[in-house]
Amino acid sequence: MCFDISMTKFTKTFLAVAFSIGATLAFSGCASEPAPKTDAITVWVDELEAKALEKAAAEFKKDTKVSVNLVVQQDPRSNFLSQAATGGGPDVLIGAHDWVGELYANGLILPIDLGGKKGDFYENAVSAFNFEGKNYGLPYTIENLALVCNAKKFEKLQAWEQPNWQQVKEVGLALSLNAGGGDPYHLYPIQTSFGAHVFKKDSNGNYIPELDLANGGVEFAKWLSGEGKTMLDPASTWDSSVSALKSGSKGCWITGPWAKDQLGLDSAEFNIYSIPSVGGKDAVSFLSSRGFYVSKSSKDSFYATKFVVDYVAKSESQKELFAVTGRIPANKSAFDDADDDRVVKGFGNAGRNAEPLPAIPAMGSVWASWGASEIAIIRRQGKPAVIWNQMIADIKSSMQQ
Repeated sequence: MCFDISMTKFTKTFLAVAFSIGATLAFSGCASEPAPKTDAITVWVDELEAKALEKAAAEFKKDTKVSVNLVVQQDPRSNFLSQAATGGGPDVLIGAHDWVGELYANGLILPIDLGGKKGDFYENAVSAFNFEGKNYGLPYTIENLALVCNAKKFEKLQAWEQPNWQQVKEVGLALSLNAGGGDPYHLYPIQTSFGAHVFKKDSNGNYIPELDLANGGVEFAKWLSGEGKTMLDPASTWDSSVSALKSGSKGCWITGPWAKDQLGLDSAEFNIYSIPSVGGKDAVSFLSSRGFYVSKSSKDSFYATKFVVDYVAKSESQKELFAVTGRIPANKSAFDDADDDRVVKGFGNAGRNAEPLPAIPAMGSVWASWGASEIAIIRRQGKPAVIWNQMIADIKSSMQQ
């Protein structure tokens, strides 16, 4: 009898524990997935991405019975804005990270939980798709600035060494200022080395519409008026910068991977370095990322998200995207596999501390006054502190309009 009572207690305890475990499994995602609401999802891509995603799409169809239509779209941003607003368009869109603010404001995209895949990508690439405290995209490629130098100018440096600012000054720096139009984008790494970033961030690292240009900004303005004036030519252009580097009249150039073909950056003629500090703090360039958005108008947002997170985010898919497109991977594993690519390694390593180009609406109010003010300072058309502080006031006024 005692045995029977003991077994009864054990059975009750076992059933209670079993129920608890079963409930936990069900709520942790182990329950069966919902039946698809559609037999196909559509992904808007460019031509290279269409080819690179064929394997992932085939695997997805095999596993889920849901086809993936890879549609090459020539004007994805404007077409998505118009079509998704009326419930049309693709299930998944590939586009630049700085679209996120506009897409979010129009209620056209869904948050994406990357789960355990988040750590497979570089943190600044992931954060590029953060908006209002949530993630809205899966990054797959990144771009940022670096210091490109004629290798002959630094033959005495070891392979692991890079020139400091004094050494760059000695060989000369090319930097296009758009024939007097200014270029705060390419000057930004020098500016941030004085501490002046364009916007402040909240406790979660998200940009807020509050300028941070006064933090070291006057010191940067004084540099522009002094050393900057002697090194930089307001009339310089992209073509003159390319010519200066090729001829050797300038030893280095602050530019991006888009200069690869024109200069032949994949040859040993040039080395790619991180940008050295001018003002004493880290030189931080802007980072741009391209990635996958899930449309709020998706015919089946569960399977659209599943394709992105469970298939596109896989290292095999990311390596295939790099192999086909040649674009610098945001995925760590794909980047590590690109050991023999000088351009990928050079710019990728130079951008580890790059910060995403702000996608907040206030960014549109910044560029014009910023560029014009820098040119005015270089041309010494007034006291650098006065011009810089007036620029801040003008930008604040523009942001309020």
